[in-house]
Amino acid sequence: MLTQNCNEMMYVTRFILIVMLCGIGISVHSKDGKEERIMKKYREVIQDISPDDWYTLASSADMCLKKDIITKEVAEWIDRSLEIKKTAYNLEIKGDYYMKNRLPDKAGKYYLEAIKVGLEEDSNFDVSGLQEKIAGIVDLST
Repeated sequence: MLTQNCNEMMYVTRFILIVMLCGIGISVHSKDGKEERIMKKYREVIQDISPDDWYTLASSADMCLKKDIITKEVAEWIDRSLEIKKTAYNLEIKGDYYMKNRLPDKAGKYYLEAIKVGLEEDSNFDVSGLQEKIAGIVDLST
């Protein structure tokens, strides 16, 4: 139990660091320069993670997607996170990645899997956000 609490604290600390990195003002005029500087910060965070740290990989990818940074490297972070541990969180991020790449069918599969895993992890798992994303995919196809 103590080890689990230490691991959770480590993930929370890294998440806070990631959020702080997102908040850093970057005064670059070109989008590519700004994107590269953001990616550099996340690479620095990721290079020091432990081999079982799925959360830092997933949250770094999540933050990049929220900033419309959709690169192969971000996809690799998500995939590495999923290889370590499949959770509702990183499955949803994989779905978001596919939505950003205009692949709603693939996104929908990951959103459905996220619901399944989330409910397996916690019977009170809130599926409403994922349901909204799936409903958005259905609206796109009609």
